[in-house]
Amino acid sequence: MKKRITIMALLVLIILSGCNRNAAEMINDGKVIVNKEEKTMTFYGKLTDRNLEKDTTFQARFYLEGGVIRNALGTDLVYTDEELKSDSDLQNAETYEVQKTVEIKQPEKIDELVKAIKDKEEKAVSIEIINENGRIDDKVIHKVEEK
Repeated sequence: MKKRITIMALLVLIILSGCNRNAAEMINDGKVIVNKEEKTMTFYGKLTDRNLEKDTTFQARFYLEGGVIRNALGTDLVYTDEELKSDSDLQNAETYEVQKTVEIKQPEKIDELVKAIKDKEEKAVSIEIINENGRIDDKVIHKVEEK
């Protein structure tokens, strides 16, 4: 019985050690800027390549969870336009700013969107760093700036 418990504990430990999705720690900051007059949302992220291998390509995207935000914007993924590449000289970490502006298709729900993003219990918006090998890092965003 003890041997079985030890083996199960070891398996759980191995599985959990492989689940560290934020090992890259690339995301320094993120926010959503809501422009009520123009009826747009701008997704913004500040990233670093500090923990990547040199010349690694990556891209930022914003993952939208929940029916309110998906319906109001008409999508569940917002990709930034550019693919980035980590610095060849790893002695100096580079900082990158990424953003993408999207039209709000249901502007009557702006206040509801802002509330959902700010709610610490919800995961309405996440910034994800990805490349051809999959997700490198991710972070939930709760910061909203209104204009």
